[in-house]
Amino acid sequence: MSAAPIPLFRRDAIEHRRSRGLRAEVLAIDPASTSWGFRLLASGIAVLFLFVVLGKINEYASGPAFVRLDGRTTLTASFAGLVTKVDVVPGQAVEAGDVLVRFHANDEIAEYEAASKEFDSQLAKLLLRPDDPTTREALVALRSRRDLARTRLDQRTLRAPERGIVGDVRVREGQLVEPGLRVVELQSKTSAATVVALLPGRYRPLLRAGDKLRFDLDGFHHRAYELRVDSVGDQIVGPSEAQRYLGRDLADAFSINGPVVLVQAKLDRTSFDVDGDHYDFANGMYGKAETIVRNEPIAYSFVPSLKEWVERVSSWVSHVV
Repeated sequence: MSAAPIPLFRRDAIEHRRSRGLRAEVLAIDPASTSWGFRLLASGIAVLFLFVVLGKINEYASGPAFVRLDGRTTLTASFAGLVTKVDVVPGQAVEAGDVLVRFHANDEIAEYEAASKEFDSQLAKLLLRPDDPTTREALVALRSRRDLARTRLDQRTLRAPERGIVGDVRVREGQLVEPGLRVVELQSKTSAATVVALLPGRYRPLLRAGDKLRFDLDGFHHRAYELRVDSVGDQIVGPSEAQRYLGRDLADAFSINGPVVLVQAKLDRTSFDVDGDHYDFANGMYGKAETIVRNEPIAYSFVPSLKEWVERVSSWVSHVV
């Protein structure tokens, strides 16, 4: 005969458990709560579905931007020389022809004085002997020499080409300048302001004149400007070419890591107000610009192939119609 099976629990433990009289209660569910909970869950799923189908996701093209004041004339040095005197200060009003900066011109002055003295000497001889052809020919050559010396002497003095207000003065007395160096900037009294943005070049096909452009001025984060794009550059330029466009003043202000396209938008004024204070825009003030380049349904993010399917259906419908 086989041995009796050994129980899993001891008889004393089973009797003790039964003596405690513990019983499980039946789960009670309120029908009203269940009904409302189901309705809320269904409503949430429906709202989420509508949000995914009807909601839009914007893609932005953003990049650095700066303010450029129109009507600004930059005067540069056309030769190497030593600044001997600066006759103007920033904010000073000047007329056309006023002297702005003087350069070292001892050699030019000496040449002009020598040519003038020799010209006067030959002129005196001609007055004594009007029929002397040699003196007459020498006088013509000396006149050309004197005029050339006078022109070179005038070039050593930088004058205002037009009426305006002196902006930045980039040189000081005793400074040695090189050709192409900015010396003085003139600002006309009536001017407009333009925002120039450097946006990633890959977005060039998506940018259009008339698009909205948001410009956040650095240092005034609570002041943003909603502008309209006036023009979009035809060419995509590299970092080096973009820095040459910015010039020496702004080339180091931005970090350009790839090809960019230049986008311009007009500001409606040349000044702005912040917290009750009035400020004027300064040439070169920089910030950040951004514009919307794509606006697609959220569903495309979850199901990328849905976009292609919708485009095919739309193309088929338009072909049939």
